[in-house]
Amino acid sequence: MLLRFLPLVLMAIVAGITFWLVQVNSPVRKDDQEQAKRHEPAYYMDQLAATELDDKGTTKYRFNASRMVQYEDDQTYAVTHPAVRAYEPGRPQVTAMSDRGTMNAEGTIIDLRSNARVLRDQGTDAERDPVMSARSERFELLLNDDVVRTDKPVELRHGQSIMHANGLIFNNVTREVQLLGNVRGTIVSKP
Repeated sequence: MLLRFLPLVLMAIVAGITFWLVQVNSPVRKDDQEQAKRHEPAYYMDQLAATELDDKGTTKYRFNASRMVQYEDDQTYAVTHPAVRAYEPGRPQVTAMSDRGTMNAEGTIIDLRSNARVLRDQGTDAERDPVMSARSERFELLLNDDVVRTDKPVELRHGQSIMHANGLIFNNVTREVQLLGNVRGTIVSKP
């Protein structure tokens, strides 16, 4: 009677050994969710232009870039030649640009690096509200707050006046500029 079940027992042993050999010799695979995401491009866009509209349907911001690459691991974007222009009725346009930058997933914080510049067009009265420009190695744009700031050395030009500082905070809503640390420069007043 034992001989009757011998082939079945031998097949079970062979199947068990085969299963064990497959488990021992197979590489360990983690689930896709457990695997660490690598900082690799998920997708890219060339010659990008995006517009944000306000409640009335008029342009609030316009964002341009020659190339934008999205990274899945931290949901950020690497941007080549980013430029952001803010439009507000009755106020001069403000444009911020650089050679490269990064943007968060929501598009609310843009970090401009390498030859970063901010240019505010002149107002309706050129004598009282001339062109204002700022240059630095880095500017951080906080689009929800309408603020530009940097903790890097900056050169600010307002009409004929030139100022240098170790940092800057520009609030486009209140139109206030704060120069931070070691401020020096030349202020040209009207006669």
